[in-house]
Amino acid sequence: MPGFNLTGNNNTQDYVLGKGKIYLAKIDSSTGLPDANGFRYLGNAPEFNLSVAVEDRKHKNSFDCLAFTDARFIISQEIDVSFKLDELNFQNLDDFLSGSEETYSNPHNTTMTDVVISSAVKLGRWYELRNAAGARLYNLDAAGLVFFLEKDAATDVLLVEGTDYVIDKQLGFVQFKSTAVNIAAGDKAQLTITTGATTQKNLDQVNALQRAQVQGVLLFIQDNANDCGQKIEYRFHKVSLTADGDLALIADQESVMSMKGTAEVNSLVSDTSKVLTVRTYDMVA
Repeated sequence: MPGFNLTGNNNTQDYVLGKGKIYLAKIDSSTGLPDANGFRYLGNAPEFNLSVAVEDRKHKNSFDCLAFTDARFIISQEIDVSFKLDELNFQNLDDFLSGSEETYSNPHNTTMTDVVISSAVKLGRWYELRNAAGARLYNLDAAGLVFFLEKDAATDVLLVEGTDYVIDKQLGFVQFKSTAVNIAAGDKAQLTITTGATTQKNLDQVNALQRAQVQGVLLFIQDNANDCGQKIEYRFHKVSLTADGDLALIADQESVMSMKGTAEVNSLVSDTSKVLTVRTYDMVA
């Protein structure tokens, strides 16, 4: 039987093989409830843990030759959570990096002439392509975009892709080959865009370390694999989350980001516990 066991006997359905989903919402400062944006599903979570930390003081008697503990005082209680996510979308990365989300406006849809890539090229090195204002250029393979690279000279010399340079057009990253024919070390290289892209492709961007921590309402919906369909809701009324450990960007196994946090008091909610409320129901009833 889910929920309270009033039978006085064991129930194998109470054994838990935990699965579940994690949701996070920003808090409406006036109500303490999730704001108008609602909950965001954080994706697959291979691990979710709850721990209760208790700080105590023990009193020992001082009237016998051997001192015994005769009282224990609980002076603080704290609930911590930790979980792992293996879906590295930019919203999760933003939370892991305590960052802010925005869109980078890719300036590759405007015409530009003789923008310096390097005033003194070193062959074999890689260079970022930027506009005259210094903004990075991406997605040079966009439909309608026409560009070329030149060596600056009395009469500019057109550089040939594959002969003089190789380029990652998506990233706007170019290497002048050590075997280049039309450009030499120390020459000035420049970029010209004669026709801008028909459709400008902007980029998602996360700016790291823009906030101390992530705060919100955390909802964990547990689905017990031992009793499929019976769900238990863990509602943390206010949590403060931070990254926990490494994010392996090169690894033999899939990358996983770890988060940890502390459940805090949310005095605005009407629940009896202002920290954590756990609910389930009898599916048989």
